Amino acid sequence: MSDSVRDDVRAALARNGEAPQRSCPRCGRQERTRSEHCPHCGYSYFARPPGDVRRRRLAAGAAGLVVLIAAAVGAAVLILDRNAQDRRDRAARAGLVAAEIARLKRVQAPHRGSAVALKPPSSASPVQRLAARHRLLVAAEDAITADARHRVASGELRGTISHTECGPFLRARNAVPDDRVLSKPIGRYDCVAVTSDANHLGKTVGKLGYAFVAALDFRRFTYVLCRNSPAQGEAGKPLAFVRLDRACLATKSAAIGSGYVDPDTK
Repeated sequence: MSDSVRDDVRAALARNGEAPQRSCPRCGRQERTRSEHCPHCGYSYFARPPGDVRRRRLAAGAAGLVVLIAAAVGAAVLILDRNAQDRRDRAARAGLVAAEIARLKRVQAPHRGSAVALKPPSSASPVQRLAARHRLLVAAEDAITADARHRVASGELRGTISHTECGPFLRARNAVPDDRVLSKPIGRYDCVAVTSDANHLGKTVGKLGYAFVAALDFRRFTYVLCRNSPAQGEAGKPLAFVRLDRACLATKSAAIGSGYVDPDTK
């Protein structure tokens, strides 16, 4: 009770000749008195009954508990929703990864060819054998050009494929193409199905196009070619990786990194 109310009450009591009879809200005993407090228990006659106070406190506590429960339920719902969204995101990404793996396997699948008619006789001289080996390389380059143009027609690739150029698979400044080394029964090449020249300061410094690899068998005069397609990804990160088939490099060596230990090893 505010001080002003108490003063008004006291003033009203003082104006009456006889003290009013009051009932204590705590102990219930009645007395005629002008005092503000019960002479038996000291409780204020103008205070709320203790039961009302307890009920109000209980009601306030219950309301607070309801708020806490509602907040907990809301948090649980948010967590469940977030977990469900995470599961959907993981499932969606897994689907993208699976689709990318299937795409890479399809576009990198080995394509085989043969040019037996170019095979030299057993009596051929080293010069004749070298020339025949080079013609097999040219045949493989022509096959890659045809394959790349077919991929352009199907929508897999874009641009105009002018020709194909193949060089040593293991890039080095002093590398010698395998067709020029008669002791090598297998030739491995890094190839480009060319769409345009790469120029720098007015000079051609390379070729732009699509990467392929080729493995030539100089004993049987057959070849295998594969598109060497890097994995597509988000923000530069690949979604998936599929290693080139061993047939693409004519190797049985162990896998390491993104390739094989040494294609010439068994």
